[in-house]
Amino acid sequence: MKSVTKGWMAAIGVGLLWGSEGALATLPLQTIDARLLVWLRYMMAFFVLSLVLIFSAMLHKKTQSKPKLAFSWANRSELFKLLVCGVVGQGLFSFLSFLSLDYISLSENGVIQGLVPIAILAIGQLFYGARFTRMQIVSSGIALVGVTMLVLAPPFTSQDRGVNIGHLICLLSVLSFASVTHLRAQLAEKYGATCTMHYQFGFAAVGFFIYLLVSGIDVPSLLLVIRPSWSLLCIIVLGGFVSGLGYIAYIYGIERVGVEGSSMALNLIPMSAFFIAVLVFGEPITPFRALAVGLIIVAMTLFAASNKSREMTSKTVLTN
Repeated sequence: MKSVTKGWMAAIGVGLLWGSEGALATLPLQTIDARLLVWLRYMMAFFVLSLVLIFSAMLHKKTQSKPKLAFSWANRSELFKLLVCGVVGQGLFSFLSFLSLDYISLSENGVIQGLVPIAILAIGQLFYGARFTRMQIVSSGIALVGVTMLVLAPPFTSQDRGVNIGHLICLLSVLSFASVTHLRAQLAEKYGATCTMHYQFGFAAVGFFIYLLVSGIDVPSLLLVIRPSWSLLCIIVLGGFVSGLGYIAYIYGIERVGVEGSSMALNLIPMSAFFIAVLVFGEPITPFRALAVGLIIVAMTLFAASNKSREMTSKTVLTN
């Protein structure tokens, strides 16, 4: 099998995998709250990347293309940046996303999460000198129309809440991820993507552990969820595969098909979330909602295709 083919398989697999994030969180959230789930997720992700780095160091003892980022006072500035990226771009991102599931459906959550590339470029334009192309402006407009249609779609039943705070919470989740992506990309370029994400996962886990200590840990729920169960399996998959190994697969895809190709594959995230919600969780589907999701997927494909000339966007590292 050709290297490019393997790269496309990895990129497509990551897009489908990351679209399952909300679905995987549903079962554990019936037992524990979003705070505890975020902590367990990034503990698992940190452990997986620790193993990856250990094995990588054993296999490549003499080759090191990036400077080593040691945990020391001399590197306090860089470590603080990684702390912000970890707590805000990973921990807060996941926490708000999981919290929104109390108010909105899985399909709505997944589709709104699919707006991350647009949010990243918007942050880049405001703070890093990036500029929208005409195609990006048009595709962003189409995507926003699609999201508006999905959010304002007629409720399925009289119990549905329609437009509510959950949509705002999910949008804030997207913005928290996008707000540090350029900073994350700069650090990854300097010290290596896997190393910097390892720090971010660790800081996210430590940050939310402190939050749990301050706000109170629900110990009975924690003991219940760490027993062998489907909830524990979902947490392992969410942290170990969606965050940990999923990130490694994403980097593998970038190296073989480029950022543009990988970004286009990530447009499968809202589609994956939508079909999982419909086929697995039985969410009703209407032509109006299907049209809204279709518009968003088309818009995100156009948006990714217009990124080829963007140097800053090409350096952006997207990760769950």
